[in-house]
Amino acid sequence: MNKRIIALLAALIGLSLAPLSAEDAKPAAPAAPAAPAAEKADKKGRGSREDWDKLTEAEKAEKLKERKAKMEARIKDLKAKKAAGTLTDKETQQLERLEKQAARGDRPPGERPAGGKRGKKDDGAAK
Repeated sequence: MNKRIIALLAALIGLSLAPLSAEDAKPAAPAAPAAPAAEKADKKGRGSREDWDKLTEAEKAEKLKERKAKMEARIKDLKAKKAAGTLTDKETQQLERLEKQAARGDRPPGERPAGGKRGKKDDGAAK
């Protein structure tokens, strides 16, 4: 009986000390540096709508030109890969999406369909 009690106590002591030794053996994870709120918003895509609304018309036109140039450069790269035969399935899908976007952007404003995912902001008076 005494041997059982001693074995049981030893097991309980061993189990109670096991978590302490495991924590001591693990290296502490380095804490990520805190990023400013503005950087977090840019990385996650949040806040971009508010930033866009703050831009002047000239700044908006410049940004649109930059985006269009970047999109055209990516289309050119993907078409070159397609011609070389090294285009992956993911890149094929990206090329199709970019070509659709480029075609949609070339239409005059009057021919674009009304609405869309976001629609236009209105104060609720006209409907």
